[in-house]
Amino acid sequence: MIVVRDDLIPQKLQDHLELLVFGDELILSQLPLTCKQETTANDGVNPLPTSFGHVLKSSTKLTDYYGIFSKVPQLVLDKLEVKWVDVIQARLFITVPHKTTLAHYNPHTDLADEHLALIYYVNDSDGDTVFFENDKIVKRVSPKKGRVILFDGSHLHAGGYPTNVPRCIVNYNIHA
Repeated sequence: MIVVRDDLIPQKLQDHLELLVFGDELILSQLPLTCKQETTANDGVNPLPTSFGHVLKSSTKLTDYYGIFSKVPQLVLDKLEVKWVDVIQARLFITVPHKTTLAHYNPHTDLADEHLALIYYVNDSDGDTVFFENDKIVKRVSPKKGRVILFDGSHLHAGGYPTNVPRCIVNYNIHA
């Protein structure tokens, strides 16, 4: 099950979340971000890409920004009539444009435990999210502001590298 929808998040909320992350010409980004070099993106030719992240919710942390970002899974799961218990963790990732010979980051699952995964795209970008079965790509989803993907958290997936503009997603792991 991989559900892709563009019509579940109100435009006003989409715009507000994008402004929080990226700011505009008058307002700087309001999120405290952690910067890191992406060692899993080593192609042996190009410098390692830089990414930024913000943990909204984990087992030990809940930031002031979780409240507004928690509206995304609430809206999506309620509109899709999915029964759920809680968001286990929520993390925001910004990948900056990068030249590489690699097609995508390493395929992975977020958690070993049974869960649903939800990806929310904060902005329009490139760098598709790809899904795998038996080491073959079975689905590609392009980043589009307001788009969500809901899928079984055990499904192997990977983020693609943006080449034009930063790619920002919020990744939610949900106990259902």
